[in-house]
Amino acid sequence: MGNWIFQGNPKQFDVDTYIEKNEIVDWNIRQKQFLDEVQVGDKVFIWRSDGGNKNTGGVIAFCEIVSEPYKDDENDKVDLRILEKRLAPETGMLLRHELKELPEITNLMIFRMPQNTNYRLTDEEFDRLYQLWESPEKLAEKLNMSIVEKYLHSFKDHAENWFENNSDYLQESYQFFSYFKQKDHLYTMEWEDVQELGEHINAFRMALAKKRALGNPNASIEHYRNSFNYLIHGTDPLKRRVDQFVHHEDYKLFGFGYSVVSELIGNIFPEEFCFYNQRDRVAAENILELTPGYARGDTFGEKFIKFQGCLKENGIVEKYLEVVGKQTTLPIFYEIDQFFSYLFENFGKKETVIAEEETIPQYWLLAAGEGNFMWEDFKENEHIAIGWDELGDIKAYGSKREIMEALKELYEVDYNPSNDALANYQFANEISIGDYVLIKRGTHKLIGYGKIVSEYKFDLARESFKSLRKVEWISLGEWDVETLHSKTLTNITPYDEYLERLLASIGKEGKTVYPTSEDNSSSVKESEMETIPYTHEQLLSEVFMTQDKVEDILETLDYKKNIILQGPPGVGKTFVAQRLAYLHMGTKDDSKVEMLQFHQSYSYEDFIRGYKPNKQGHFTLKDGIFYSFCKKAIEDPDNNYYMIIDEINRGNLSKIFGELMMLIEADKRGNRFAVKLAYSEGEETFYIPKNLYLIGTMNTADRSLALVDYALRRRFSFINLEPAFHTGQFHDYLINKGISQGFIDKLIAGITDINQAITNDTINLGKGYEIGHSYFCPTTAQVDDEQKWYERIIRLEIAPLLKEYWFDQEDKVDELLDRL
Repeated sequence: MGNWIFQGNPKQFDVDTYIEKNEIVDWNIRQKQFLDEVQVGDKVFIWRSDGGNKNTGGVIAFCEIVSEPYKDDENDKVDLRILEKRLAPETGMLLRHELKELPEITNLMIFRMPQNTNYRLTDEEFDRLYQLWESPEKLAEKLNMSIVEKYLHSFKDHAENWFENNSDYLQESYQFFSYFKQKDHLYTMEWEDVQELGEHINAFRMALAKKRALGNPNASIEHYRNSFNYLIHGTDPLKRRVDQFVHHEDYKLFGFGYSVVSELIGNIFPEEFCFYNQRDRVAAENILELTPGYARGDTFGEKFIKFQGCLKENGIVEKYLEVVGKQTTLPIFYEIDQFFSYLFENFGKKETVIAEEETIPQYWLLAAGEGNFMWEDFKENEHIAIGWDELGDIKAYGSKREIMEALKELYEVDYNPSNDALANYQFANEISIGDYVLIKRGTHKLIGYGKIVSEYKFDLARESFKSLRKVEWISLGEWDVETLHSKTLTNITPYDEYLERLLASIGKEGKTVYPTSEDNSSSVKESEMETIPYTHEQLLSEVFMTQDKVEDILETLDYKKNIILQGPPGVGKTFVAQRLAYLHMGTKDDSKVEMLQFHQSYSYEDFIRGYKPNKQGHFTLKDGIFYSFCKKAIEDPDNNYYMIIDEINRGNLSKIFGELMMLIEADKRGNRFAVKLAYSEGEETFYIPKNLYLIGTMNTADRSLALVDYALRRRFSFINLEPAFHTGQFHDYLINKGISQGFIDKLIAGITDINQAITNDTINLGKGYEIGHSYFCPTTAQVDDEQKWYERIIRLEIAPLLKEYWFDQEDKVDELLDRL
């Protein structure tokens, strides 16, 4: 049986009156993927949205499905029997804004995708919501708790299972380090003893990191013995020992960085110190909102000690024992670290609100291992997995190339395993909640069809198949089909006809919306394609700008019709240009947006019109990209069209625009101002329509370029985009990517210093050369190693830029990089 939330919007119909006056009600099933899943007897919560009245929405009724889905006026519906209704807070209604404050409720899909009508609940989600429905007073009690207490109560419900799944690993680690830290052992240990650390340090879960640090000795065994003795039994204060162990030539070990030393200390002194890796920092600083009081210039050792002091000041151990209670015989900070891991995995990433129309599912074809040996595990545990456990957590790799290099090194092959690298990368980074997966056996059979219901997870507690995603199986069986792709994992969404045939063979209808290639685009007319609404709220969640700034740009675009976004490297000019076009037209419709990039060789013939050679070697008149796009806009006067010209100042603008220099002005648009072009046939004329807008971008730090033609300058409005490091949106973006609060503060402070130095150099540089925030906007769903991510950006992107800026001042560049 299934459990559901069905939502109604008071703006569209009187939800309260409908519920109040009827015992049986019908409800639309707008999320078509659920038509095969809703059943008679399923339980449903009716959720009334705010409908424009803030803080009025929430759960108002509890129902049971009493009919199979049916068609009514072209809508798919089911009938519900109302078992209980509470239409106001005083009668026990569960208010949306109050539910959202509870950790155990906040991850409901209705909070992440509030525009939908139908939401499936897991059994656990249903039980939590039903308990609050049955006893609304519990909600009031929980709302009065502190943040720490709320999350401890959330963990309490899972603690027994959590430790049951992790106890073996924790016990083994405790026993290992109890022996490892003894002086007698450290003085006599051999290389094999050092290598065994790899089985008990999570920072070595990535096989490549483990191999590089522990595959072969990187120093003499005496050096390893001396280093560990100093860290564990040295007489210096611990914060100094930690810093010396990582940095000093007498003690540092290749591959033993901050995360490793944090885990070493946490395992060696578990009665005194908690781990201090990224998971712990995100849990404490971002989720529990604790403030360790870091200061500029703090070393890692100093931050480590401040973090421990913060836990003590806030009574984390005492509150844990009071709410959760001791769960194991292990030292207390083992349990605190596991509590933090629970917080990181369940609340470490705040989901971005997604519009309903953006949740178009992808379809994936997956093999269940060679010879199908993983299939029984898939079925029994309701998940899918991918092999190559030796890689470790796939999220730890920054790109497909890194995965490929790791596979080459791990399996000692001399070719590029690009397909295997792609399969791993897509499994971790491109599959999304709401996608569908088809499981294949060989090349002619399908054996399972399911829906992805979780993010990627690397589960250390499992013996094998550790890279996982949870799945709701929709159909299990055995179906003969046409020849299937042979790769381990394939995204088959782009192949419409092929996908439809596979789904039909298992008795399912396809749900693809958009044509995806020239071969099949004729099956859906462009005018019939659904468009995706795009709002101010969505733009503000994607670009780091204020509402006033956005309104100012839109107003300028309205009256000027031509704008140029200018700014230093990395402020997201092209990204912002595209989003502004979406917002100005009100929909996310790429068919009405054309993007191109100017360069020194770009010509009038490329842009407007000219004679080009054909396959026969003759010259024929060809329309350029701007000419064709204007014609498209002319034929559709009811809609706006947008041409985005990236690096607009890189081209010879007078040459490229030619006689159209005059026509791009806002008051020279339309047929009344039509002119003959340099390449015209007969009496043919051309004009720029009023519904076409030009958005250019320009890098203010590009000193190889001449100034933009003054005649063109007066036809455009120039809008400055600046680095957004100090905006709330940038901060929230990094929080959502799993970067810890303390690290964000460090990043912003460091780059602010650099940008100040750039701004102060008014002779060679200035404000137009600052470093933009886009350098520090990770595209992956989650950053698993913030230090490694940050250092890669500094080394590969920021350092080369600074060396170019001050190419004759090497000492200055080195000093600035030291600050970072």
